[in-house]
Amino acid sequence: MPKPLGNFNNNIGLTITTCPPDYSGGFFYGDSMRTIKILLSIFIPIFCLSINAQTKSKISGDAYKTKRDSLLTIKKEFTASRVSLKNEIDSLKRSISSLDDKIQNAEEEIHELYYKKFGKETGKRIINKQVWKGMTEKMLTASWGRPDKVDKNVEKWGVFTQWHYGNAAFFFRDGKLTDFEEIKQSK
Repeated sequence: MPKPLGNFNNNIGLTITTCPPDYSGGFFYGDSMRTIKILLSIFIPIFCLSINAQTKSKISGDAYKTKRDSLLTIKKEFTASRVSLKNEIDSLKRSISSLDDKIQNAEEEIHELYYKKFGKETGKRIINKQVWKGMTEKMLTASWGRPDKVDKNVEKWGVFTQWHYGNAAFFFRDGKLTDFEEIKQSK
């Protein structure tokens, strides 16, 4: 049996005895013994530290009960919050459904107003934001809204207006659309 070189105490009552570096007896010898010693010098402290960490993390019964009660209280609060949020989400879903119904009804009412004002076929074209030669300024306003810019020229042979919506231009003569074009942006 080799003579112990030293003891390693890990503060939990476990003592590890190491062999002197010149020991070459027994099962291990030569380079194998050096390799084992190196590995042991690395893994034993890690093992001892993990055991030490585990023992230091133990808490008393009262501390455990206090920590457990605290966590249970937090869990109850989160559960109540989750239930409250779920109820709020359900309420919002019902509101969305109700608002969707109101939007649908409003769109149907607007369509009926366009049909009454312009006739069924023309009203459909306005609702679909279609543009055609011969439409009136009122029809274009109903379809596309107010223009960004209006240029107006009054001549002996008629009133000429040019309406601008972004990069689109619409040309009217005496209130009727005569032409329209997309204005190309210069680069």
